[in-house]
Amino acid sequence: MRRLAQQIMRCKTSLGLLTLLGCLALVGCYGSVERLDQDVAEMIAQRQQLALGQEGVNDASVNTPDRIRSPSLYDEQPATNNPAAAELPATPIVGDASQSEVLDPSIRVDEIELDLPALLSYSIEHAPEYRSEKERLFLSTLSLIVERHLWGPRFFNTLSADLAGTPESGDYDTAMSLVNDFAVTQRLPYGGTASVSALVNYTNLLQQSSANTSPDETQTSGLNAAINLPLLRGAGQVAREDLIQAERDLIYAVRDFERFRRAFFVDIANTYFNLLRQQQRIKNQERQLEGLTRLADQQRAFYEAELVSRFEADDAAAQVLFGKSDLAQVVDDYATSLDTLKLRIGIPVEQMLVITPVQIDVPQPALDQAQSIKIGQAARLDLQTRSDRVDDARRALRVAKNNLRGDLDVNASVDLNSDSNRDIDGVDLELRDSDYNIGLEYSAPLDRKIELAQYRSSLVDLERSERDYRIQRDRVALDIRDAIRTIQRAKLTLQLQAENVDLAERRLESLRIKQQRSKDNIQPRRIIEAEQDLLDARNRRDQSLADLQTSVLNYLLQTGQMRVDAQGRWLVPGTLQSAEPAQEVVPEEAPDESPEDAIEDE
Repeated sequence: MRRLAQQIMRCKTSLGLLTLLGCLALVGCYGSVERLDQDVAEMIAQRQQLALGQEGVNDASVNTPDRIRSPSLYDEQPATNNPAAAELPATPIVGDASQSEVLDPSIRVDEIELDLPALLSYSIEHAPEYRSEKERLFLSTLSLIVERHLWGPRFFNTLSADLAGTPESGDYDTAMSLVNDFAVTQRLPYGGTASVSALVNYTNLLQQSSANTSPDETQTSGLNAAINLPLLRGAGQVAREDLIQAERDLIYAVRDFERFRRAFFVDIANTYFNLLRQQQRIKNQERQLEGLTRLADQQRAFYEAELVSRFEADDAAAQVLFGKSDLAQVVDDYATSLDTLKLRIGIPVEQMLVITPVQIDVPQPALDQAQSIKIGQAARLDLQTRSDRVDDARRALRVAKNNLRGDLDVNASVDLNSDSNRDIDGVDLELRDSDYNIGLEYSAPLDRKIELAQYRSSLVDLERSERDYRIQRDRVALDIRDAIRTIQRAKLTLQLQAENVDLAERRLESLRIKQQRSKDNIQPRRIIEAEQDLLDARNRRDQSLADLQTSVLNYLLQTGQMRVDAQGRWLVPGTLQSAEPAQEVVPEEAPDESPEDAIEDE
């Protein structure tokens, strides 16, 4: 054992080259996840600027999950929580069923107030859907990094240690060998590979039999360079197909993400406008309930004065109950819509959220159908990707056609070895102990049935991609035509419903005044119907206003003119012109006519 230790110490000097090669292999091969994320972010920003311009650059970084160890991570039988029926925590209500601790106003949770810009900013930061799309873009970039790495110089280093012994007549030979193999490979741009490898073999005979006269230590080294070049199949641009497709796929991913961001903005804005409409609907319902309550009180007074029948008084009182029920329903619908929004944008459902109105100027564009279709077919990112997919199919067809050819490859290699007459040769390479090899290999295309089927499949894929592009191009035109019709319909509906609100208000006010001045009481059913007509008109007007705003945003999305900055703010197109001034609709505005004029109109 002492001799073994001495021999190991002696080999340290001779292992200097091995250690150097090992360090060279390790340096630069191991990077951090943070550095990789930084490279991905820089690559995405470059592609966004290349494909979309400076305005299209936005943060596409993704979060790294916390590495939390779960106690049941390797549990083969995870526990299941399933209490018996007698152990379930549900309890009956004690006392007044209408009172609940859950609705206790003294229990307050910090509220979050969001208008449209704040809502969009919060969504970009926390919405699970948005984060999933960012991760999709991130993964596409990682795929390109992997493909680029395969086409760059790749370093490999293998260090192996062996201890071998041969028992013989009570004595034995023991040898320890250390081999370091360092290699560099490179794929060539137009097919083939080139490689260079350095091999160092150190052997130390730790103990020898009496008949063995071998030296105690030997070291050999060699350098090998090899190249493989295809001349037929796999040669030319087809060799770079995987890299070309990966580069183009990242452009497609950038486009898809930007298209999603724009559609996401329109969808969130649509949700915001609908929530404001629901808030206004609650106000409209409360105003109707106030009118019905006044009518019920009046009819009850008339009944006590024996001016109306019991049926008419009860009918008015029943309408108040119906109004309260309808108000509770619209409040519940609003709460459900609010919870749905929380779930979508990443707010805990138990968190109090207040949607605050903000003045959003959505100018109405001049609607030229032919010009809009021309703009949309040129600017839609998804249609551009469909067009580029046709080129991908054409390249795939060329690759499939190239695979039908025979294999003709040139192979060459050179081995530079150290001096075979020296036991410890270091890195002294001798040409006389070296050799080279060059050859030409041809494989006839006798069996290409699989490749022929793939070629025929590529022809079909090309036809399908061209057809899909034509269909998508027509669908873009259809979407734009539909968006234009939606704007026109929303404008007309808003105008009609605004007039309908004026008529309903005048009708209700005239009925109330007539009832106060007339000796004969007007039937309460007419006032109830007028209240309902006014409520419906107000709700339709508010819905039309929300539809007009969202229809304009959708028109810009369908024509490829929607722009959203990195913070989620809408960038109004610089050349957007209104076809006509937007109509200001104020629901609480009083009618211009006096009640007396309304009575005369009746």
